[in-house]
Amino acid sequence: MDLRRWVPDKNGVGGKFESIGSTTSDMQGNFELIPDRALVMDYYQLMVSGMTPMVIIMDSTMHVHIQAEIPDGGFIANAAINGSKAASEVHEYYAKAMPMQTTLSMLRGTMQRTKDKEKMQDLSDRAAQKKIEADSWAKQFIKEHPGSPALLGPLEHLEPRANAGLFAEVLDATEAQLRDGAFHKALSTATKGAQSARNNTRERVVRKGNGANPPRPVKNSRYGVGDEAPDISMQDPDGNTRRLSDLRGKVVLVDFWASWCGPCRRENPNVVRAYQQFNAQGFEVFSVSLDQNADRWKAAIAMDGLNWPNHVCDLKGWQNEAARAYGVSSIPHALLVDQNGTIAATHLRGPALAAKLNELLR
Repeated sequence: MDLRRWVPDKNGVGGKFESIGSTTSDMQGNFELIPDRALVMDYYQLMVSGMTPMVIIMDSTMHVHIQAEIPDGGFIANAAINGSKAASEVHEYYAKAMPMQTTLSMLRGTMQRTKDKEKMQDLSDRAAQKKIEADSWAKQFIKEHPGSPALLGPLEHLEPRANAGLFAEVLDATEAQLRDGAFHKALSTATKGAQSARNNTRERVVRKGNGANPPRPVKNSRYGVGDEAPDISMQDPDGNTRRLSDLRGKVVLVDFWASWCGPCRRENPNVVRAYQQFNAQGFEVFSVSLDQNADRWKAAIAMDGLNWPNHVCDLKGWQNEAARAYGVSSIPHALLVDQNGTIAATHLRGPALAAKLNELLR
């Protein structure tokens, strides 16, 4: 058994888990785990070998008692928790949410391996329906537990930009109890970044002529067709530097995305198919993630089958250096760069991307 806490890095947008106490169980499966330091009210992970981490909400004033049968792998869904009402409530949420999230991940994984169009559409429809069910449960739980510290759990499965108002409402309601904790601070940082980008998208408009025409949004990029694509230099999941300029001579899709972006994840199967079809002819994908959590970023790469080598992220969320340089204000956003480093097209998805690649690579 291992108890872990989240330790944010200096800029507050990344970090890692560290152990704050461990123990072993006796022959009957009983154990007592005493943290090696004082704990503020926060979310902690109880790691059981081979299991999905169990979330515990507590501080040093609480003596939390857990009684559960440990299944062979997966999620502990049948625990009785005493000593922390918030821990019991968040377990109630995850007990129903995790099977949905597991099914959703399996559907997305199968989509990556499927070439049959009819089966692909069926899987896509089922995944979309499961996502609706998962989001509905998250929002229902939030509604039924007003002010509970457990409400940060559902936020983990919702998209911050699409639910910015709900994120702000929940964070405000839980601030008094959780403001000293790392999880609340991390979600607050993510929400502020999403809200800032959302506001910038709404406010940045251009008016034509004498103002008689209605305003239109500024394009989601500082660069368009015919412009030279600025270089991007950033670290990949292994800490190695990847540069867009190193792919000169190839046709490259520069794809801005994030693990928490639902539309991005739904578009990923199309990008995977394009890569599989055209990579041998000189097509590459350069994926720039706006994630703030390295583990979630890496997990999404694996889960969605994004098997190209050029994945980069600086864990700064909406302050990502490449996104700021390109003027990206919403995702997914992609630019197709030709062999000479010139932007040949933007906003290409699905069949339109394949058609343009056929044109550039013939």
